[in-house]
Order: sequence, then C-alpha cells, then structure tokens
Amino acid sequence: MSPTRRVQAVLSSEWIKLRSLRSLPITLVVAAVFCIGLAALVCSNYANHWNDVSASSRATFDPLTVNFGFLRIGVLFFGVLGALVVTSEYGNGLIRTTFAATPQRALVLAAKAVLLGALALVASAVVCFVAFFVGQGLLSGHVPTVHIGDPGVLGHVLGAVAYLTGTGLCGVFLGALARGTAVAMTSVFALFLMLPVMVDQLPHTALWRHTVPYLPSNLGESMWHSHTSDLVTAGPAWLLLALWAVGLGALAALVLRRRDA
Repeated sequence: MSPTRRVQAVLSSEWIKLRSLRSLPITLVVAAVFCIGLAALVCSNYANHWNDVSASSRATFDPLTVNFGFLRIGVLFFGVLGALVVTSEYGNGLIRTTFAATPQRALVLAAKAVLLGALALVASAVVCFVAFFVGQGLLSGHVPTVHIGDPGVLGHVLGAVAYLTGTGLCGVFLGALARGTAVAMTSVFALFLMLPVMVDQLPHTALWRHTVPYLPSNLGESMWHSHTSDLVTAGPAWLLLALWAVGLGALAALVLRRRDA
C-alpha cells in the first residue's frame, strides 16, 4: 500500500471511531451550553446591575473580557474531549487491534490529532462567535460594548478559537501519555486550571517572569484577553501554544513507540 493510501485508510478508520464515540456529542453539547450560557449569564448580570457598579469598576470595564471569561473553565471541556479520543480505546482494549492493523503508531496518533483538531476548530468557532454575539447583544443598550469590526476584536475572538482548539490537541497527546481516562482528565485539569491558579499568586520574580507566562493557560489568556500584564503579547502566544502542542505530540509519539499498548 502506498504511503498516501495508507494515510487515507488510517484517517478513514479513525474518523469512523471518532463518530462512534458516544461521549463525543455529549461533551460537545455540554461544552456549548456551559460556555454560551455562562457568557450570557455574566453579561446579563452586568446589564441588569450596571447602575450598582462603582465608578472605578466602570472605568476599567472591558466588555470583551467579561464576555469571554468562561474560557478559564470552559477550556477544560476541549482538553477532556481530546483526551477521550485516545483513552476510550485504551479503556475498551481496542487500541491493541488498532496498533496491530497499523504498526505505525505515530501515524495513528497523528490521524487522531488531525481529526480532533478539525472538530475542535469548528466547535470552538461556533461556541466563541455565538457567545460573543449573545454576550454583546445582552450588554448593548445598558453598558459599553464592542463590535466584531472594532480594532483588535476579531483577533481576540479568533484567539479564543485557537486556544480552545490547541487545548483539544494537547488533550489528545496527554491522553496518549496517560492512557487512562481518569489520569488524562486529571492531567488536563492540573495543567490548564490548578497549576496556573497556584503559580500566578507567587511573587513575580525573575524566575516567575521566565516561566509562568509561558504556561498554556497564560498563553491562551494572552490570545483572547484584551488587557494582560506580565504576559507575552498575543502574536508570540499563538506560536508558543502551537509549540506546546507540537512538544506534547512529539513526546507522546516517542512514548507510544517505546512501550506496549
């Protein structure tokens, strides 16, 4: 079989398995409901209680940051979704059959990542753009708002989409490293939520400035947040988050080759 036909066969096989994953649509629906619902709830609360907001808070109010605050937790859904794509096969034992049919384990992992990445890109685009228009619609007429055509706004929305997509890819590779669903989910939770919360509160020493801003969650915040301090700028953040995904992917491919299924 030619390399091209082999790649097509692996992609076709992985697509069938991805569509048959029962947790996939459930996770996507829950993620959409949570993210869009939380964005609507927060924006509606600001619109209804704007008169009670202090003058200092009004002066620093950022409608885009308020609108996209759901990303700090909602990102976990996409990371877990990516992990489930891999760990579900380890859980039911089908991974042995997969590797017996396709000994090129790195190719299997790459196919899973490509398909999950495409799915996460579409899903995150729907979630982020719907959340944006719903949130700004609720704020409109009550508090300051932004429009998609305003300078920099589209870039931040696309940054949110890229962040969720990148998290999904990182989840795939963490799933391949962990092999178990519970361990993979814990790894996603620790990397994207617990670790940033703990280290962000540490003194901003030289060590902090050379490490903490480069965590995936802080890179993601640079991509979608309108105003960030002590973090890298949006442009380099896109590249560095991609490097996180590539690095985890290379490590996962190496580990897959060296250990039994």
